[in-house]
Amino acid sequence: MPEIIEKQLKTLPLSPGVYFFKDGKGVILYIGKANKLRSRVQSYFRSAAELSDAKKIMIKRITSIETTITSNEQEALILESIMVKKHKPHFNVSLKDDKSYNFIKIDYRYPRPVVTTVRRPEFDAGRSRAKYFGPYTSGGTLYENLRILRRIFPYRKKPKEPTVFEQELMKKRSLGPIPQTDGEYKDMIARLIRVIEGDTDDVIRDLKTRMQVLAGSKRYETAASVRDQIRNLELIQSRQKVMSARGGNQDVVSIFKKDDQAAVNVFVIRAGKLINKLNFLLQHAAGETVAQLVDVFLKQYYSEASNTPRELVLPVRTTLSGGDIAALAQERATGSISISVPSHGKKRNLIKLGEENAKEYLEQSHASWERAADQALRGLKDALKLKELPNRIEGYDISNIQGKLSVGSMVVFVDGKPDTNEYRKFKIKTVKGADDFASLAEVLKRRFSSHKETKWPNPDLILLDGGKGQLATVIKAFDNELPLNNKQFIALAKREEEVFQGASLKKINLDPASSAGRLLQRIRDEAHRFSQKYYHTRHAKAETKSILDDVPGVGPKTKKLLIRKFGSVSGIRNADKDAIIQLVGEAKTKTLLENL
Repeated sequence: MPEIIEKQLKTLPLSPGVYFFKDGKGVILYIGKANKLRSRVQSYFRSAAELSDAKKIMIKRITSIETTITSNEQEALILESIMVKKHKPHFNVSLKDDKSYNFIKIDYRYPRPVVTTVRRPEFDAGRSRAKYFGPYTSGGTLYENLRILRRIFPYRKKPKEPTVFEQELMKKRSLGPIPQTDGEYKDMIARLIRVIEGDTDDVIRDLKTRMQVLAGSKRYETAASVRDQIRNLELIQSRQKVMSARGGNQDVVSIFKKDDQAAVNVFVIRAGKLINKLNFLLQHAAGETVAQLVDVFLKQYYSEASNTPRELVLPVRTTLSGGDIAALAQERATGSISISVPSHGKKRNLIKLGEENAKEYLEQSHASWERAADQALRGLKDALKLKELPNRIEGYDISNIQGKLSVGSMVVFVDGKPDTNEYRKFKIKTVKGADDFASLAEVLKRRFSSHKETKWPNPDLILLDGGKGQLATVIKAFDNELPLNNKQFIALAKREEEVFQGASLKKINLDPASSAGRLLQRIRDEAHRFSQKYYHTRHAKAETKSILDDVPGVGPKTKKLLIRKFGSVSGIRNADKDAIIQLVGEAKTKTLLENL
């Protein structure tokens, strides 16, 4: 264990809060929360033998620990959730592809609230004038239900007044009267919300009463339109399986785990009816118990879910309380929450049914991904006329600003999936100024000249971020002694997503929207992201180095302490004066602040 870690472990506070494990480059490896920070963090190092393989690797990479103290454990829970979502640390279990989940958004900023679907809700502790419902993991089912609902409740999709044509179209499609006043419109939105929340019985009952009144008044045409509304609501209701004749407001959570991934199934039951079935994938689940996965899922799910149940039904006990769940949901919590872990009966049967759903979802996800990856690789093999499937593809990019601090990146995709352990970074050494062509050539020559020493596997395909110029320069740099067949070198131009291949710079007919085209774009974009990240890291270090080097009395050791603690010069400038004094003493702090 590094000496600096040993010292930090002894001085950590016994307060509740959030801890951050970082590596030597300042990258956050893991974020957690604790009621007693010192005890929790020390447990990782005292009981390292009991940790999962992934956590053991993490422990070896930790070079610094940072903490943020909170007033209580619930505040720590909320801060942990926010920080994990923001930083997405590699060793934290996380929901996969959470951007793909859909939410219904009702925006109350307008006299007639607008109803849309969004990928990411913007919860801000009650200040937003929007209400969200979700998440919905099946976009198809959501859009079909909304199509039916809009015929019953003709809501607006955009804030501006509809054109005459749009109004006429809405009248033809609508099964009921179009609201004429803002008050009528808001009443309609209130009924729509009741249906979204699963309260279809009462809405249907109200509509039947209204239909009878209209028929009694001999307003048969209007009564017929209400009848059609009822039929469409009953169609939606038929998709909501009755789970309890006595009603009930529950979320039933089940988990199925296999290898390093796990799938979660959530039955959302409102008013005794199953109104939604949600499925999620959890990444980095290796070595985690089902109980640990349940904790992680609850934190991430209820920090975004649009509402909370009265009862949370779980497969195992959780360290979280109903109050913790309500705290995560903040203003979206709809009352007190009880938690049950049934061992038998109907609720236990629901847990088992959910586990079967989760298992099927995980298997389907793996099969779907493998099919898509195989299709993309076969598409590349055919389009590029390669002898073998390009199972290992390496992508390269260069980043600099005005030729300063130039860097190169190498990203690796194996079987269509990024293998981050194989990623490499290069400082450009021989090229002066902003010459991306020559810089790419340097990176590729260094990659293959160190091939025997590093034992990197030969790629099946090399992808350059650029066009004909980059490709021609790289091939020429090898003086006709290419380490691979020249067909295995391609470039992808940004503007038209054009693909060029080999020494002939042949333009390849590859549809950018095809699975093969999208895979190349993903690799190109990942190489660009990785090189940009490395460039900004170098730039920040260079800036910090030049500024701090001019401060009297600040040597390498002090500089290292400051950067490790505050991250950058701007971080030092914005830091609390007492925090700097505690780190380097009062005299150095005074000199430092005077010079910055």
